[in-house]
Amino acid sequence: MKAVIMAGGQGSRLRPLTCDLPKPMVPIVNYPVMEYIINLLKKHGVTEIAVTSYYMTKYIKDYFQNGEKWGVKLKYFVEEEPLGTAGSVHNAVDFLDETFIVISGDAVTDFDLSEAVTFHQQKEADATLVLAREDIPLDYGVVMTDDGGEIIRFLEKPNWGRVFSDTINTGIYILEPSIFELYQKNKKYDFSKDLFPLMLRKGKRLFGAALEGYWNDIGSLDEYHQTQFDLLSGDIKLPLNACGVMDGDIYVEDKVEIDDTAELTGPLYIGKGSVIGQGVKLNNCVIGRNCRIESHSSLKKSVLWDNIIISPNVELRGTILANNVQVKNKAAIFDKTAVGKRTVIGRESRVKPGVKIWPEKEIAEQTEVDSSIVWPTRWSKNIFSNKGIVGLSNIDITPEFTASIAVAYGSTLNKGDEVVVSSDSYSLSNALKRSLIGGLQAAGVDVIDIDDSTTSITRFAVVNLKASGGIHIRASYKESDKTVLEFLNQQGVNIPVNGQKGIEKKFFSRDYNRVSIQEIGDYAYAPEMQKNYLDSLLANINREGIKRNYFSVVVDYEYDSLGNILPLFLKRLNCQLLSTRNFSPEHNTPLSIDKRLTASARVARIMQDNDSDLGIITDHNGEELYVVNKEAKVLSKAQYQVLLSYILFEKGYKYLPLPVNAPQVIESMAEEYGAEVEYTEINPQVAMEKYYSNLRGEHGDIEYYPFADMIAGLALILEKMAVDNISIDQLLNRLPEFYLNNAEIACQWEYKGKVMRRLSAEADDDAEMVDGIKFQHPHGWALVVPDSERPVFHVYAEGQDLEAAESLTGFYLDKVKEILGE
Repeated sequence: MKAVIMAGGQGSRLRPLTCDLPKPMVPIVNYPVMEYIINLLKKHGVTEIAVTSYYMTKYIKDYFQNGEKWGVKLKYFVEEEPLGTAGSVHNAVDFLDETFIVISGDAVTDFDLSEAVTFHQQKEADATLVLAREDIPLDYGVVMTDDGGEIIRFLEKPNWGRVFSDTINTGIYILEPSIFELYQKNKKYDFSKDLFPLMLRKGKRLFGAALEGYWNDIGSLDEYHQTQFDLLSGDIKLPLNACGVMDGDIYVEDKVEIDDTAELTGPLYIGKGSVIGQGVKLNNCVIGRNCRIESHSSLKKSVLWDNIIISPNVELRGTILANNVQVKNKAAIFDKTAVGKRTVIGRESRVKPGVKIWPEKEIAEQTEVDSSIVWPTRWSKNIFSNKGIVGLSNIDITPEFTASIAVAYGSTLNKGDEVVVSSDSYSLSNALKRSLIGGLQAAGVDVIDIDDSTTSITRFAVVNLKASGGIHIRASYKESDKTVLEFLNQQGVNIPVNGQKGIEKKFFSRDYNRVSIQEIGDYAYAPEMQKNYLDSLLANINREGIKRNYFSVVVDYEYDSLGNILPLFLKRLNCQLLSTRNFSPEHNTPLSIDKRLTASARVARIMQDNDSDLGIITDHNGEELYVVNKEAKVLSKAQYQVLLSYILFEKGYKYLPLPVNAPQVIESMAEEYGAEVEYTEINPQVAMEKYYSNLRGEHGDIEYYPFADMIAGLALILEKMAVDNISIDQLLNRLPEFYLNNAEIACQWEYKGKVMRRLSAEADDDAEMVDGIKFQHPHGWALVVPDSERPVFHVYAEGQDLEAAESLTGFYLDKVKEILGE
């Protein structure tokens, strides 16, 4: 049998270690990752191996050459441009004339490959995917199989709501040469995104073999660090290359010198030619070749590559040092740090936890390094949430961070593309916007600044101005000490996950587009967008009908943010605005929406005193609208969904996308109007995108989304009250009753995949897996969905009465508890 090692990984998330080294050449206990893969293949009788690569191939070829040293034959297939996983393997089609194994050259595993091959042959499969269990599978492709191992579904890097199993694709495949008949050579093509879904559609025999053992794609510095010690401690069943063993778990290579006074605590690995000086303390470390650790230095849980000099009295804790680093007297480097090659850490300097230092830097003596040289320390590999980027104001979200993320975003666009930028009225938001503008221009992107705005107006502006995207900066209306950066695509919708990943990759790798001075982006100021937004909105409703009613509206709102547009909107409709004057005492932050909702009694009192027609509460960004009646009752979010859906059906809308946790009673309403409801993921951007793409053109220029645009929602309510000549209470009385309940239960991240796998196994054919798992019952439904940003599960249930809804909620809460308790 033959094999293909895919060795094209750049290892961008392992920087600064991989700034000039391909990921397959990163050392695990002193030897390249790919060397372990070659030895594993050899162990299972595979000696004819193709190596596909694109990035820094020279390093791989120079080290492994023709493979003779390892008892194998290597043949290299180098791509001129990236072709994707399946595309790169197709390069070797003439070599792969029999059943073959595909395996990554930048992951560590001890899987029994022979077992996978036997499984493949027994199933007479066209393709067999080697699967593994992963507690938190968000960064992997999730695979679902039936009881016989046949694959029934793929989910590529799903969010938590779509994690229906914790069984992941490891990127190890047993394949037949017939797969090459399904796609073209020299075309970009991916196994998991393209080929395997195609094979499912064509009815090919596609199986998954779940193997026991260790697998890690070392996709982050933390994983890379931990893998070293997994191998040292024996958790990975692969041999070490040491020629000597001291005290059971201290491994040494040739020509190592250790002073008699040194204190060594295993597991420990010391590379060839290294010198351990007087009084040195080594505890659970990997030491590379030709390293010199001088007197009385102390190292714990650290990984040192080759040719490193550690001067006397140095302290290292949980760090990774690349080749040729020097650490001078009495310096200290702490946990979760990484130092690039040929860097010098000066005498008595301190490198704080989490810092990354790019190659060939020199840190002056007695310097305290508390932030990375080029990589901010506070961000994980995923910095986007469902709403965009959210962080503590002027701590996480700072001008320097905003400029960097703007350059990263601009680097995903084309030079000369236009991007709309805006912010709310608060001083920090405006300051951040200015740094954002500079970052975009530096990437060669033209900027259109529409001044103070809301997200809804920015969405409108992106479409109206035919821009390539938009960014809105605002204070959070849920947590006022936080700032939110919302990134919009050319449809005015929050960018999807693949767009977020693209920005994150640019941001973390610092792979920015640097343009010449002549190509710096232009700047334009367009404050007229608020007026244009109102003109467009009012053109889509019965404005004259509303004006004839002289409605009186009591509003609890943030004047700083909505003080221009909301009064102007109501004035143009001949509506009287009565304000609660419930303004934030802190002029640099808004009141949270939760605090605003406590003003419902004040809204009701003003309504009663003035015989007003309508009362509303809204957040400072004008997204959420809460209707209040004269008895101070506040319409819930679900009731508001039903209200807007009813109004849109009445207006003739025949299609409505709604999140899967929306009341099912809306579907019943849709049937009465001959309309269709499509359920989407709970993430609001998904329903919004479908709403825009399906309704633009059919109902005029749809440039607003009433479910997340308070002014648009208010316009629809006022229009319905005016056209039908009814009060808000009469309008609400038209809505069908429904009973919706929800609760949440704590669940650690690593158990979420297990819960979803168990629940999906119990789901019958009627269950829906749009986002989470929605179970149908005779008297209602229940939805169990993991939160994508918190360690909890949500349970939503709708029943024929409140008791049924609460009973369903309790049943699935208990079900999750039962699984967690196993």
